[in-house]
Amino acid sequence: MILNTIPRFSCRQCIRKLSKLSAAKKPSVVPNENVMNDISNEVYKPRKHPGRMDSSVVTLPNTFVKAVLNTVEDYPLKPLIEASNKMFWHLRGKLAPKEKEELIETIDKVQDRVLTKCKYKDPDSAEAERRILQSVNNKIGKGLREKIYNWKPIKYDEYTALVYLMARAPAEYAVLMKIFGEIAKRDPEFTPRSLFDFGSGVGTVTWAANAYWKQHIFEYFNVDTSADMNDLAEILLKGGKGNGKTSVKGTFYRQFLPASHAEYDLVTSAYSFMELPSLENRLEVALNLWNKTHKYLVIVEQGTYAGFKIVNEIRDFILQADKEAKGHIFSPCPHDNICPRFASKDGKPCNFKVRYNCMPIGKKVEMKHELYSYVVLKKGDHSNDLNWPRVVKPILVRTKHSVCRICTANGKLREVIFTAKRHGKLTYHCARSSNWGDLLPMSIEDAETLDCTAEVSDNEADHDTSENK
Repeated sequence: MILNTIPRFSCRQCIRKLSKLSAAKKPSVVPNENVMNDISNEVYKPRKHPGRMDSSVVTLPNTFVKAVLNTVEDYPLKPLIEASNKMFWHLRGKLAPKEKEELIETIDKVQDRVLTKCKYKDPDSAEAERRILQSVNNKIGKGLREKIYNWKPIKYDEYTALVYLMARAPAEYAVLMKIFGEIAKRDPEFTPRSLFDFGSGVGTVTWAANAYWKQHIFEYFNVDTSADMNDLAEILLKGGKGNGKTSVKGTFYRQFLPASHAEYDLVTSAYSFMELPSLENRLEVALNLWNKTHKYLVIVEQGTYAGFKIVNEIRDFILQADKEAKGHIFSPCPHDNICPRFASKDGKPCNFKVRYNCMPIGKKVEMKHELYSYVVLKKGDHSNDLNWPRVVKPILVRTKHSVCRICTANGKLREVIFTAKRHGKLTYHCARSSNWGDLLPMSIEDAETLDCTAEVSDNEADHDTSENK
């Protein structure tokens, strides 16, 4: 009798019930009404929605390439290119130096592991004792070399600066063009009159900023510890000729951070914090840069986990250190909460990709891509900034559906499967035509989970029965 009281469902009823329960657990999507109205009125197409960022392949300006040609004409190209390739991969795999506490902890662990495994009898002579100690020290040394990264800052002389120019200029220029392009698109009223670049290197920040705000910036303050780097950056602005006329007025170069409290509309540091010797030093420089920032602070590092970790530590530190300035995240995060990717502790970085053409000197032009991690901090409140979800992984486009992995305004990572039936054609096509790094013109809300004991209604059961027939 008890068995007869259990409700029975057809196979299709079970599938429909599970589907409804599963859908209830998924986040709900609320499209931006203004964007959808503009698409309906054919103001723009879904693939041109305002959350789309420029995804075109970035190429170095012809004037920059000509300046490089003039600069390297006295050097053999083949060894220069070979050295640049080695430096490229060295910098991509570089890690931050370990802190003193981490070093001590690592050394203690290696020593304990080696001593625990060693099983030696009491030495019967001084020579035997010496051999045992030597063997133990060799094993400890080997273990430490495997566990501790041998971090060293790179010292740039005249030739090494040229190697860096060939290795990194195209990728760094492409990344900065992408970041500055988003600032220019989302904040068209931003017309910076001054720029401060820490770790300015060969001057890619200046060249990228000129692509958007050349008519507005009147002061370029560049800081790099290498005098040879500063000289090279200045020579490139003069067309690769030391006695040429500079193409950018108001450019200054220094080897150390100035003690003045002057503020700059746009402050940047691209691929420089990895070269600083400690966490304390990195945070001290970050706070110094933030205090010099009038509007935007841009921090960029390699798209590896090591680079992402440095960007994230600076991000969190500045948000906590200076709440009076009402600083907040402009990009890429749509929130100021703890980074959900870092909090997951899965060893995966939050990074983005840009495509670029390599330096067309001494080799065939090839399209490459650069993975980078970054943060743009802005002074002021959130009132005029978008908090649309950011696409943080490549979108998986499939038949009649697309899978988007996004970071939402409430500081969570979500995976949304967009379909025309569930979300509407316009929303579906906006998501489907977006790319990694774009913003989706909608809000994502976590729906409440339905009670799993809910029963299928009589109407649904009748509908399923008729379909089975």
